[in-house]
Amino acid sequence: MRDRTEARQGREVLTAREYRSAAILLVVVLATCSASALDNVTRLPRVPVEWRALWSVPADAENGVGFLGVPGHAVSARAVAVATRLGTVRIHDPRTGALQRTVPADPAQPAPITGVWIAGDTLVVARGEPDGAEQTLYGHDLATGAPLWRRTIITALRQARLGDTGSYHGPRIMATERGIVVFEQPDEPLDIQALDARSGMTTAQVTYPRSCRLTGAATARSVRLLSYCQGNELRLASMDPRTLRQGWTRLLPSSSSPKDGGPPIGLTANAEGYVHARAGEDDFFFGPGGRLLSTGSQTVKVTDPDRWNPPLYAGSSTVANDQIHTLQNTWPLPAYLISVDPVTGRRGGLPIDLPAHLVSLAGASRDMAFVFSDVPGDGRLTAYRLIYGTARPKTAWPDACGLLTGRDLAAFADGYRPAPATDGAARCDWIPPADDGAVISLSVEWVSSSNASARKLYTAEAAAVKATDAIDPTTEAPGFLSYTVAETNGFYGATIINVGPVIVRLTSSSRQAVRLVSPLLRDHLLARYEPGVRAPAPVRERGWSFPTDAAVRTEPVVTGGVVYATSGDGTVSALDAATGAVRWRYRTGGSVQDDHVVAHGTVYAAGSTGRLVALDTATGRPRWSHKIAVFGDLMVAAGRLYLWTRHPVWSAKAKLVALDAASGKQLWSFEPAGDVLTPEPVLAGDVVLTGSDHGVMYALAPTTGTEKRRYRLGAEHDRILLLRAGATVYATSSNGDVNALDAVSGEVRWRSRITGTISFRPVVAGRTVYVGDDEGTTHALDAATGAPLWDFQAKGDQPGFKWSAAVADGLMYTVGRDRTLYALDTATGEMRWRLPLPGGLDTGPVAADGAVYVSDLKGTMYALDPATGTVRSRFRTGGTVETDPVVRDGFVYIGSSNGNLYARPAAGS
Repeated sequence: MRDRTEARQGREVLTAREYRSAAILLVVVLATCSASALDNVTRLPRVPVEWRALWSVPADAENGVGFLGVPGHAVSARAVAVATRLGTVRIHDPRTGALQRTVPADPAQPAPITGVWIAGDTLVVARGEPDGAEQTLYGHDLATGAPLWRRTIITALRQARLGDTGSYHGPRIMATERGIVVFEQPDEPLDIQALDARSGMTTAQVTYPRSCRLTGAATARSVRLLSYCQGNELRLASMDPRTLRQGWTRLLPSSSSPKDGGPPIGLTANAEGYVHARAGEDDFFFGPGGRLLSTGSQTVKVTDPDRWNPPLYAGSSTVANDQIHTLQNTWPLPAYLISVDPVTGRRGGLPIDLPAHLVSLAGASRDMAFVFSDVPGDGRLTAYRLIYGTARPKTAWPDACGLLTGRDLAAFADGYRPAPATDGAARCDWIPPADDGAVISLSVEWVSSSNASARKLYTAEAAAVKATDAIDPTTEAPGFLSYTVAETNGFYGATIINVGPVIVRLTSSSRQAVRLVSPLLRDHLLARYEPGVRAPAPVRERGWSFPTDAAVRTEPVVTGGVVYATSGDGTVSALDAATGAVRWRYRTGGSVQDDHVVAHGTVYAAGSTGRLVALDTATGRPRWSHKIAVFGDLMVAAGRLYLWTRHPVWSAKAKLVALDAASGKQLWSFEPAGDVLTPEPVLAGDVVLTGSDHGVMYALAPTTGTEKRRYRLGAEHDRILLLRAGATVYATSSNGDVNALDAVSGEVRWRSRITGTISFRPVVAGRTVYVGDDEGTTHALDAATGAPLWDFQAKGDQPGFKWSAAVADGLMYTVGRDRTLYALDTATGEMRWRLPLPGGLDTGPVAADGAVYVSDLKGTMYALDPATGTVRSRFRTGGTVETDPVVRDGFVYIGSSNGNLYARPAAGS
């Protein structure tokens, strides 16, 4: 009885506890539900906000063949494959980048890798010579690397031309999970093979209909073909990669169907089957099932994660952020990974920290993208992960016109006024007061969310600039690079600057304006983004550089403490030889391609517009001008100015003209009977001697131009080059003949012959004549008799080889076709020392003031000890050296393709 009563009481007690627990639970649930409801009201939707780099591996094996249409890497959901310089393939985990295995090279065929693909669970590797038609395909198990199969394919090397009908313009090999598709040649018959990925066996073979222009792209499970066939029909089709049967086809309503060799067609696809088709200026975006999503170039931000798709391609975007709405050329600077909205078909994208012109999309999944960046010297494959958040980071873009002031521009010239861009770009054009002034443009290239991201973007862009354009090393500093761009319509100077999160670019046709204004712009950026930080002070050293507005290709003339120089834009500049300060400048109205000459207080220069001018050396004012098209160098002697002209300009015939040097009045002209490629005339006694390109040397009366005598020194098409040394004129013929003539009487003193073609003027020093042939061999002849003394062979493969030589203190310096500078004993031809030149000879050698100067094709000038070849100094010009070094008064003057005229301290000073 008591047990039952206790049990009943226990149950009553338990029930009361349950009531209390339930009440507490109810309160907690109500509070939680209320908080959850409030949170649901205030929570913002999560949207894609950025691409964040996860891992990166080198991908600079420099393999892959253009006509195969594939780089040396491949991406799938299972693995990432990257070819190496050693001929191996590294397999990485796509999520972590961890190296899973290395597929070794084939020891039986050590040919380089020419392509890498992933076809389902098979790795496909192509090996062969990059310029060879025969390629060997290898199939490996992707999971283990074990070899599966091997077969040889023949792919025609030629590329299809744009206007060809019956031609294929896409990748020759396309890999999918269901098979491999191979186009063996780019023109009819367009034979297509399907290969099984696991066995390499042919599963189908078809020939595409004739008279069609075709391109292709692979998705994960099919191949897309875009074709333009007779009847002007533009079609997109899906093809089964195993049977080569077509699935669906779509007729594209293009307004610019490529008729009669018209605009090109192009095709891009991603693994999920989204397609971007291009025909001329028309764009089409399709979904996986062939549904047309959109046409045109509509662009919006993607904000709904449910409609975010893997990127379709990497490139420039017309939307950068909330502050910028349009794109002008490659502005803004970074690449965007572009995807297509599956409902609206409109494009959306987010930026990455690499320039748009240096990247390509290697592959993508739903939340990852793999980007190949072709940064010079640092090619890489980088994996990015898509990061979601409640809002994209906001960046404050500066007003481009507010980064400089009129006072800043006055450092170059007064009267400039700002004009903001009207196309939506963050650009400001500073307009000069006069129509012939140089516009100075400032563009805000990008504002990053972090300083580190901006620095990476700037570093990649600076590397690309250094690889493609001529830079100005005299002003280079961290985050600051000036350079010169040569275009078909002229030169322009530019500086790209990175301070904090901002990257800006200043450009102008006046390189002097860029040099003066760029440091002021950097100072303003530092004050705004890094207060208290000062720009690095420039390194102070003897010498100077002067920025002209085009390449300096003619040797400067240094006399009387003044440097007279010409640049490719037709400007003649007179500069202080010690400081580089401008004395005066004069524009001839066209480019100056040939040497100018200074004599008797006058500078003579000829522009490409057919105007020859004579300028006062003190003021730069014209003394006279003469309308005449000048070809070749000018020569002044005995009050006469000698030049070659031809009409029409493309004619092989030419006239030698003599002008009065004081007035410009024409005195006489002489037209040889055969072809003349503007050889320089030589004064010899009472005659003017000139060579030709038809084997004849002419002797003319200097006062009248009357032919006094002629000499047959070569065959009908041989070029005759002349050099006077004392009382002897040395004449070489391209057939290898060398002649010595008395400078007064014209009597032939001796004849000699070398084995080789001569295209360069000889060098005479002491009792020896040095002649170089086109193969790089130097021949030494006795100056009195023509007897051979010795020869030195330096054969090689340098293209555009130019033989030249300098002689000093018992040594002869010359560069052979083997891209090496040699010092040879003048008596025996024995080599004393040698110095390899990267790329080969550019200009020089010149021996002067106790040093030897020479420049290589990489743009570096060397100053060498003449006895040992020890490099005393080297100077990187930033471009190619265009002139022979001119050594005067303790300086070496050289002109560069970047537009700079340099004065460097002489090595012996």
